[in-house]
Amino acid sequence: MGGARPLFIKFGSELMGEAETQKFLYEQSVQNPSAPRLPAVYDSFEIGVVGCRRGYIVMEYVEDPTVEDWLEKKPDMAEVLHDKVAEAVRWILNCPLPENPRFGPVGRGPAQHRVFADNIAPLEFDSVDAVQRYFHAVLSRFTAKRAVSLPPVDFSKEELCFYHSDIRPSNFHYDPETQKVTIVDLQHVEIGPKSFASYPFHVNHHLDREFRLAIATRIDYERTESISGMSRASGYLVMCSNPTMGLDKYGYRRPKHLKYSKMIAAAK
Repeated sequence: MGGARPLFIKFGSELMGEAETQKFLYEQSVQNPSAPRLPAVYDSFEIGVVGCRRGYIVMEYVEDPTVEDWLEKKPDMAEVLHDKVAEAVRWILNCPLPENPRFGPVGRGPAQHRVFADNIAPLEFDSVDAVQRYFHAVLSRFTAKRAVSLPPVDFSKEELCFYHSDIRPSNFHYDPETQKVTIVDLQHVEIGPKSFASYPFHVNHHLDREFRLAIATRIDYERTESISGMSRASGYLVMCSNPTMGLDKYGYRRPKHLKYSKMIAAAK
């Protein structure tokens, strides 16, 4: 085994979509000398029964320190590190899409984004229209008085693009010799309407706020009209006991179970 390179194995739920996204972006990066680095994916698989499966991604191990490590050891490097990470994130936002792009990861699985409760969509939405119907359903829960002031959520005229909704220093490594950034932990790098790319730059989160603001300032990403409505919806979802809102993956109301409907009728 002399000379063998170390591997990194990530495991958890809903990883197969992330693996396909990472594979796609890796292929894009190796074709562009100015692109950031991404770890190569050597294998990905799931183990377990349906409903209780654990995924694994076997990938290249990144030896360079994280940007978080550099900021702690050499805070005077902050400007350079912020510039380099901003370049890497900008590359993701402008990366070409695969054929027939879907909402969420390149592969299967629900979308992961900070706008959703627990940072993951409650359903594997079938289309952008379904996602829009979902947000409309969430905003419809506000009282009539409050609903008047709610801004609309409309993705119909927005282009699809890659987004990164987890911009923090631990998700980027930096090699000072090559001056290259390596992007890791791509579970929140997916495809969606432009508002999903804009959201992380314009909605405050307590995690790594200073770092995120430094990157947002450098990228200067346009604030879309749907951001305010998405933020209101996100606040509601955090407190919601049923984040599906009773909808199916197409964004339509699921029919109530017949037995359940009869129980309600009998109670009345």
